[in-house]
Amino acid sequence: MISAENKKGVKIIRRILSALWWIILLLLAFVLVNILGAKLSGRVPSIFGYSVMNIVSGSMEDEIPKGSYILIKRISPEEVEKDDVICFYSTDPKIYGIPNTHRVVEEPIVTEDGIEFITKGDRNPVNDTETAKGERLIGVYVKTLDGLTEFVRFLDGNTLIFVIIGLQICIILMSCYIVSVYKNEKKSKDCDKSEDEKQNRKGKEL
Repeated sequence: MISAENKKGVKIIRRILSALWWIILLLLAFVLVNILGAKLSGRVPSIFGYSVMNIVSGSMEDEIPKGSYILIKRISPEEVEKDDVICFYSTDPKIYGIPNTHRVVEEPIVTEDGIEFITKGDRNPVNDTETAKGERLIGVYVKTLDGLTEFVRFLDGNTLIFVIIGLQICIILMSCYIVSVYKNEKKSKDCDKSEDEKQNRKGKEL
């Protein structure tokens, strides 16, 4: 038989795991809401000041290969320096409003309207025709996420869909299990309470 101390320890562990699971669910919900809100507004999602972006061109090779996922850190325009690789919403008519990731090749320009940056892709022969505007800055390039890039390539197409569905099923099943455990514990407490009340009544009758 399980001793009272062991039962108490198991209950504590269950409560800790349950609390951790709900924290994870809340964080996932926060991330999903953040991503959905950013997508609806046409902006790049940012989680705790960081964004993950996919590079679809080879203009920044060899440092950032085409198809790579990169980590972007949100900073203010005043923090940008020459030689930084920045991500910004382009004002080039050909790709207007689309995020672009290029290197700042000259010192930032301070104008009456704000800060501007002269940018260029490392593989491009000339500078960008339009300057990057400070108010359209997304952030500065931190590093290439090689692991994520390979993972997404591995899970290309239908495999990725199945993985997402599998994760959703696991989350639902785990949530149902936790709710079931909580109900059983509550039922057990109610039974124990009922037994105690019966014992008290018997004691009073005697």
